[in-house]
Amino acid sequence: MNEALQPFMNHLDELRTRLLWSLGVIFVFFIGFYLFKEPLLEIVLSPLQQELGEGKGLIFTGVPDIFFTYLKMSIWAAFFAGLPVILWQVWRFVAPGLYENEQNVALPLLIATPALFYIGILFTWGVIMPVVASFFLSFQTEQIQAMLSVKEYLGFFTRLALGFGLAFELPVLIFLLAKAGIVSVDTLVKGRRFALVGIVVFAAVLTPPDPASQMLLAVPMMLLYEAGVLCARLTTKKESPKTEDATSV
Repeated sequence: MNEALQPFMNHLDELRTRLLWSLGVIFVFFIGFYLFKEPLLEIVLSPLQQELGEGKGLIFTGVPDIFFTYLKMSIWAAFFAGLPVILWQVWRFVAPGLYENEQNVALPLLIATPALFYIGILFTWGVIMPVVASFFLSFQTEQIQAMLSVKEYLGFFTRLALGFGLAFELPVLIFLLAKAGIVSVDTLVKGRRFALVGIVVFAAVLTPPDPASQMLLAVPMMLLYEAGVLCARLTTKKESPKTEDATSV
């Protein structure tokens, strides 16, 4: 009985080691970001600050609000920065159980996944947030002036950044679905119109209700969809000769 359980216990030990490494890296990043919390917050606030103009800033209404804002910001930043290490630990855990051809497929995805996620976050910060800030601040009047809370802004930005980061993983998702045989390349091509409708609906839900920000998400996602279809098509073409050889044998 003990011999039968030994492989399972070894896997649990390795899983614990991978989790500890991931948590340790996130903790180190958290300490680093918290030590530089004020410059980091200035970077996060810069898209909004440009729209507010000089002499205007954000407020906090609760006594502990600014402390917890710094804390949450450092935690999120540590998680985002530590994502490649987390994925690498996941890879080290599952790689021994994969065949060589599966490893050859998974390794590029290991690089593409965090890269696309970071592009989504940078896109949110550099493109989406200025448009969103400009749209909402345009509702100000002489009688109604914006008094924005740093806590609310950080929560809003984090949700958008996380949503856009996940949205930019669309090529990876499409590639995995095609690779697993769940959908074919022909189905992806024929379903392009339905994908466009779904992307527009997703963009309308994720972004504010102005057409500009919705199009800023919908257009890149449609391009990412096409990129995913292209990757799936190229992979299918590369594998087709092998499939024919196996069939002939």
